[in-house]
Amino acid sequence: MSTINEMWDDLTASEKLVFKKCCRRLLKETFIVRDMDDDNRKMFFFVKSNEGLFSDYLDLMGFDIVVKDNGVVMLQNNSTDVVVSKQKFNKFQSIILCCLWTLYMDKVQSGSLSKQITTSFPELNAELEKFEFKGAFDIKSNLKTALQLFARYNLIFVNWNAPDNERVIVLYPSIQFALDESEFATFVAGVREKMLNAGPQNEDIVDDSFDAEGEEE
Repeated sequence: MSTINEMWDDLTASEKLVFKKCCRRLLKETFIVRDMDDDNRKMFFFVKSNEGLFSDYLDLMGFDIVVKDNGVVMLQNNSTDVVVSKQKFNKFQSIILCCLWTLYMDKVQSGSLSKQITTSFPELNAELEKFEFKGAFDIKSNLKTALQLFARYNLIFVNWNAPDNERVIVLYPSIQFALDESEFATFVAGVREKMLNAGPQNEDIVDDSFDAEGEEE
């Protein structure tokens, strides 16, 4: 079995640069999503082809990678000695993430054959109304900030330059790993209870199960 030094020495100079780029991307953004663009596609297949090297290297820092068949590379913590910084969302951001996660899973489970799964702002608003928190937040002023935060971690993409009636939210497959399906119902119930008890003036922080390797906002 090759050692990490032997695997590293087998790479060309250009491949070593790609390796460093992939590691920085994972440590900063948690996910590499194959179908985002050509750059991410190249990085995804490079990681997949050199999974052993990435695993051995990241293991030294207490991390590992998971390569998913749907085109996602995910960084995860594999050591109790390392405390992973969790991105903290406020209640409204947590609710939006739940809604986007639900919309993505619904479209996948309904058998959507689209290579790129999208949703619209009307669909998102309709999903938000199910939480019965209408009026608890200034949605217009907070929604864009939340979506930009999710885009930072390669969960979604929004073309803000498109006209309002043409603007869509691209839901990347990485979003299904932002929330654990088995814990989803419990999480939603907890958020709902806190929201109803706190009211619109209280912006308590809510931890979700998304481990983001970034600085807390």
